[in-house]
Amino acid sequence: MEHLPQLDDGPRTILVVEDEPLVRLVIAEALRDQRFRVVEAATAEEALLALAAGLSVDLVFTDVRMPGALDGLAFARRLKRERPDLPVLITSGHLDRLESGETTAFISKPYVLSDAVARISAMLDSER
Repeated sequence: MEHLPQLDDGPRTILVVEDEPLVRLVIAEALRDQRFRVVEAATAEEALLALAAGLSVDLVFTDVRMPGALDGLAFARRLKRERPDLPVLITSGHLDRLESGETTAFISKPYVLSDAVARISAMLDSER
């Protein structure tokens, strides 16, 4: 059977990793309003389990400070090693910016929802 290229016209999938339920709900709903498919995780470990189970995502949006063995920075670094083509956007209310040498995108909290959604859209558009 001939392998045909997959058309890239369906909804893009965003994995939102945020331990604060209200913050996670608000950004997830804002993304859904823009026709993204959203998968939510409360910890990096939960996100890694979903990815290991075969979840296919187009971008990961993760907080830095979360409970568990991995914080958002360690999670993002692991994703960059294991899936270097997967865009990751980090957010934090405790950092003004990432350390020099970090190649992951960053947006500080509190962010304007429309700015976060626009940043995610721009990152995905640059991947096409």
